[in-house]
Amino acid sequence: METRIRKLTYFSPVYMDFKIVRDDKPLPDEEESVHIGNLPIMVRSARCNLHAQNADERPLHPETSDEDAATYRKLLEKAGEDPLDPGGYFIINGTERVLISMEDLAPNRVTVEKNKKYAHETEVAKIFSQRDGVRKPLNVEKRRDGMLMVKIPSAGTTAIPVVLLMRALGMDNDRDIFAAIAGPVEAMKYTVANLNDVKDNEEYSVETEDEALAWLEKKFAAGQQKEYRETRISNLLDKELLPHLGQGMEHRNKKAIFLGRIVRQVLEMAINDEDPNDKDHYANKRVRLAGDLIEDLFRVSLQQLARDLKYQLERHHNRKRELRINACLRPDVLTSKIMHALATGNWVGGRSGVSQLLDRTTYLAALSHMRRVTSPLVRSQPHFEARDLHPTQWGRLCPNETPEGQNCGLVKNAAQMIDVSEEVPEDEVKALLAEAGVNSNPEGWAEGSRIHVNGDIFGLHKDPNRLVSQFKRRRRQGKIRSEVSLRHDALNRDIFINTDRGRMLRPLLILDGGNLTLTPEDLDRLRSGEWSFNDLVTNGIVEWVDAEEEEDLLIAPRPFDLPDVSPKHGRPINPAKVEWLNLGDPDATEANLKVEVSMPNGESTFEKFKVPLTYHQPEIDSLKRKERKDKTVLIYTHVEIDPQLILGVCAALVPYPEHNSTPRVTGGTAMVKQSLGLPSANYRMRPDTRAHIMHYPQQSIVGTRSMKTTKFEKRPGGQNFVVAIISHHGYNMQDAVIMNKASVERGLGRSAFVRTYNAENKRFPGGQEERIEVPGTGLDEVKGLKAWESYKHLERDGLPSPEVELSGIHEHRDSVPGVLVGKTSPPRFLEESQGAFLQAQERRESSMGVRVGEHGWVDHVFVTESLDSGLLVRATVRSQKIPELGDKFASRHGQKGIIGRLVDERDMPFTPMASYPIFW
Repeated sequence: METRIRKLTYFSPVYMDFKIVRDDKPLPDEEESVHIGNLPIMVRSARCNLHAQNADERPLHPETSDEDAATYRKLLEKAGEDPLDPGGYFIINGTERVLISMEDLAPNRVTVEKNKKYAHETEVAKIFSQRDGVRKPLNVEKRRDGMLMVKIPSAGTTAIPVVLLMRALGMDNDRDIFAAIAGPVEAMKYTVANLNDVKDNEEYSVETEDEALAWLEKKFAAGQQKEYRETRISNLLDKELLPHLGQGMEHRNKKAIFLGRIVRQVLEMAINDEDPNDKDHYANKRVRLAGDLIEDLFRVSLQQLARDLKYQLERHHNRKRELRINACLRPDVLTSKIMHALATGNWVGGRSGVSQLLDRTTYLAALSHMRRVTSPLVRSQPHFEARDLHPTQWGRLCPNETPEGQNCGLVKNAAQMIDVSEEVPEDEVKALLAEAGVNSNPEGWAEGSRIHVNGDIFGLHKDPNRLVSQFKRRRRQGKIRSEVSLRHDALNRDIFINTDRGRMLRPLLILDGGNLTLTPEDLDRLRSGEWSFNDLVTNGIVEWVDAEEEEDLLIAPRPFDLPDVSPKHGRPINPAKVEWLNLGDPDATEANLKVEVSMPNGESTFEKFKVPLTYHQPEIDSLKRKERKDKTVLIYTHVEIDPQLILGVCAALVPYPEHNSTPRVTGGTAMVKQSLGLPSANYRMRPDTRAHIMHYPQQSIVGTRSMKTTKFEKRPGGQNFVVAIISHHGYNMQDAVIMNKASVERGLGRSAFVRTYNAENKRFPGGQEERIEVPGTGLDEVKGLKAWESYKHLERDGLPSPEVELSGIHEHRDSVPGVLVGKTSPPRFLEESQGAFLQAQERRESSMGVRVGEHGWVDHVFVTESLDSGLLVRATVRSQKIPELGDKFASRHGQKGIIGRLVDERDMPFTPMASYPIFW
């Protein structure tokens, strides 16, 4: 809270240990804990002082201990923080800023598409090979004449025949090239034609590795010395070409095999006339969270610091000074680069809008803002396919919460229950694969299934089905991390294992042999707090699945279908009051349900009945045989936890969204974020620039389960209105409504608007400075003094007392505008202050007043110090907002309207029970 009030940045110093090496020999002198800069700390993160592990003398566990939860809550309240604040943002110069998650193309993945630039379509495969944060693109194109050419954009525009490049990578034998490309029988003629063309065409005439290297030298380093040419081509093959596979000569054979796989995909598309790869499939996307964005920024900032340190060391060396890292290193270089990016949103790589001011209109608006995912595509272009709702976004991104206009479909929000994968070291997975019998150095690649780890070909396995089942069993036992995903492409004999970060995962209930692994005892452990959700994952009950692995699964949308009414009593069924009696029974074909129903007389009774299980398949053995034959998925593998989890935090607050049209639900998500309510419990202490607080926020009469999980019930927004549907003289046509004037006078829809004003003693060159005081009360002459009435409410220090009523300049009022903070400044120009030696110093009036047209009461006056100018005053002015003509009201269903007329209660329609509506 102190950083917000004092307009400071919440950061932590970064220290680095330096080891001096001279002539490749380490010196005994070491400089330890050298301050290299400051790094902002995310609020409520593990490094934050408010984290449960750091808030008290001992680590607290509020999730599992009620005593720790109460202690943690008291500590947060004592620190002036809202206990329900989710954190996840930064405080930069006193303002809360959030880093928006960025959607990006997945690196090291091959996508094949059709190039329609020319009259004749050509097939092109693209891959962005990434290693250590640096991306190197690669294109493989099949031309009209059947030639397969490679382009490495980072090395130039010269096209290289694929066969020639594979020879340069060490594949001298034609048989090896055939084995690497493989593919359908029709592809062999293209491979033969390319081999013969490279051998016989005078432009190439290449048959051996040495001849291929000589051709590359002639194309990429013509006219240079032999040593330079060899170095240039070695750098091209090892560092520019597919660096994610390795950056040494020992990895060249692997790169040739990978090129063969790319060629096979291009030829399969050309021969079978297949559709291009779906770039919008979420397996081809990665989400870059705040940590990834800060990592990119820190890497660039650290490189800039290293360059500056090198320059400073050279300067000290040239001036014969003692070389000390501590004396030469300037921490401001790193700090200013990071702080500028966070304060402006202009990120490395030319991206803008990455850092944004956190929307604190309501509690839910802040929660939604931190779960936002944005696409880097240009907003002015149509991008119809990118804006469409893709099936792989099911359960990962909210289908309703997206803005209208040019951002539609490009700015999305995460669903309620997702996780974003962290990076798992490849060595862990590769060691387990080696134990499982994967051959990492096979003689040929045609026998068996190829194993790919993050796009890198690791090895070969002759029994892929056994490997896949063994891998998944170990993951469910906790021997492999739950974030590692596996996809078995039986048709092309490939197994893809992903351990990289940024994959969006969603949880599913596991079916083992056609039966749920979840039992009533597991639910009891969850309710009692003995287990958390992570315990369901480690015990093999729930599984995190990404979009690529989901292609191998068959998921039941729900375990059973509830009837609308109970069979015996014919009464409506509340899904929240249904108990599954035989949950976890092996080989169950029906679900035994116990339902509590309400009778017409108001009493409740219990009824038992059975419904078939949707995931039960009687002919499971024949389906397994058909699966192996057709290489498809026909047996249910998982069950959805709850269909409502596909919605985001805002759409989940709309009751019965399935009964509304999609545009209405989309509009409702926007209205929920705009509603006034209680944004935070510490709103009296927060120096927000603008804040709206509703006087009487209410919990909604009809709610959803998500209101409890999102804590919306404790930080509500809006009020319950009584609405009548009837026409009246056109004042409620279209988007207009008529409002009961008496309800408004009783406090309906009334809110407080709080604005914060800042005043500080700025310092100027020459020792001049501003002073916060009552103008005209000192010895100095003050130019531009206002009338005495403007200062009469100020105390001696030039500050107002709380609850003083003030008004700004208003064209319809005769009252004198009051000064909020009295202040005088030195003359603008030096010659203005020149005069007689003994003459009193002249100053000018520069007091701060309330904004033009505004009126309110002083709520708080914070007096503190800033780092730059000394005295800092932050005064908040509270004004009352009463509903009037033109104000907007809306429901959660996207039905919005503005007040067209305020009508006396006696003129409002009423019911036989003499109740009056609020809206008409």
